[in-house]
Amino acid sequence: MVRKSIAYRILGIFLLGAVFISIAITPSSAKPLTLKVAGISAPEYRGTKSLFAIKEVVEKETEGRIILDLFPANQLGDYTQVFEEIRRGTIEMGLIFLPSQFDLMLEVGSLPFLAGTGEGMQKQLSPGSVVYGIIEKSLDKLGVNLLRIYGDGFVGVGLAKEPTNPLKAGMPKDAMIRVAPLAVYKETAEDLGFRTTSIPYADTYSAIQTGVCDGWIGGSSQINYLSFRDVIKYYIPYNCLFDQTAYIVGKKVWEQISEADQKVILKAVNEQADKSFADSKAEDIEFQQKLADFGVKIIPIPEKEMAELAETIRNTTWPKLEKTYGKETLDKIKESLQ
Repeated sequence: MVRKSIAYRILGIFLLGAVFISIAITPSSAKPLTLKVAGISAPEYRGTKSLFAIKEVVEKETEGRIILDLFPANQLGDYTQVFEEIRRGTIEMGLIFLPSQFDLMLEVGSLPFLAGTGEGMQKQLSPGSVVYGIIEKSLDKLGVNLLRIYGDGFVGVGLAKEPTNPLKAGMPKDAMIRVAPLAVYKETAEDLGFRTTSIPYADTYSAIQTGVCDGWIGGSSQINYLSFRDVIKYYIPYNCLFDQTAYIVGKKVWEQISEADQKVILKAVNEQADKSFADSKAEDIEFQQKLADFGVKIIPIPEKEMAELAETIRNTTWPKLEKTYGKETLDKIKESLQ
């Protein structure tokens, strides 16, 4: 009887312990994983709105296991700082520009006239393309996982003065424009026929206003309307470059997330990334009209001239970029365009 009593006590202790262990590992009692997510755009921009849409879906479908803590408008630092923090794991996720100081290959998505339509750019900047694969591989080496690329929109030229020969590449435009300090922007602008200067983006508005430069290249019609409409009088939708950001997450952080919750995040991100390219087209039409309504003259480029511009830039500018990206890389990308 004594032995039975001891056995029952041991069994009871074992069962009680099992219950406690079961409770401890139940998902509902697990501490949520909070991910800081950095954004560069203001709250009213659709890129930032996409982050809030992703947050809502992820937190609901993971039943609170994943919490996304959003910090838009460069609250956690500019994109170069954020990228380094994501590499370190001190910031977990972001929707940011990809800084090329760590690897120049992160610029290949900005090759001029990579595609002529939003649908074409979506194909070039989505999983399965040569360009996407190059960017993904480069980020992987840096300890960062690429979730998707977000389409912000085609880039045009905003000017305070009317240029000469606006529809012909290589013909002097009699205008100096600000370019980002990247070979792809400088070479493209100069091959279009503009003189260029590298001015910090934050100083571009005042530089145009005071006549230090005549305009700039690097923003969509939306950016030109929201940030430069008071100092520009002309907008040319060259659509030669495509503005883009990327949803990224630190590799070590990503590995801590269960496969099921990874799928939830990817599904939400994919939905917003796919939507972004269609939205960019509608947005471009909307903000070109807003520029026109404000008094900015739109200089449209007919289809024939646009095709000629694209051919000239691909034949003239791309070879100059071989020293930056490598001939083999550019040949692979060219082959994928056919």
